[in-house]
Amino acid sequence: MESVQPILVIESYPAPIETIWRAITNPVHFKAWYFDIQDFKLKVGSTFHFTEPGGDTFLHECTILEIIENQKFKHTWSYPKLAKGITEVTWELENTQHLSVLTLTHSGTEIWKNDGAAFARENFMAGWQEILGVSLKGFLRV
Repeated sequence: MESVQPILVIESYPAPIETIWRAITNPVHFKAWYFDIQDFKLKVGSTFHFTEPGGDTFLHECTILEIIENQKFKHTWSYPKLAKGITEVTWELENTQHLSVLTLTHSGTEIWKNDGAAFARENFMAGWQEILGVSLKGFLRV
């Protein structure tokens, strides 16, 4: 059986980990650079929903699986109206000598390989690279 690698995006920021943590876990902050998630509560077991900006085609449903403050945030990722199956997204933060490093791992997207071009691996990779490498960097002003 062929092993499928998760989508992995790693970005470095000259900002404190606490600032990045707030950006990825506080709806007031991530509304400015990520998605407007009105039912978000930073609590394990909490489920939240959102759609893409300017539309409502891709309803996302996520449930928080793990929280380690300033280190790790893990949640499910699914499209209940469009595709079957649930994937997982993990956001991990670590300090290096002069930078904070954010590693995002999106595992399990291969379950959607037959659900159309919108669910292609390369679309997820491009989306996460844009979100972390452009949107979050712009929000952090780095």
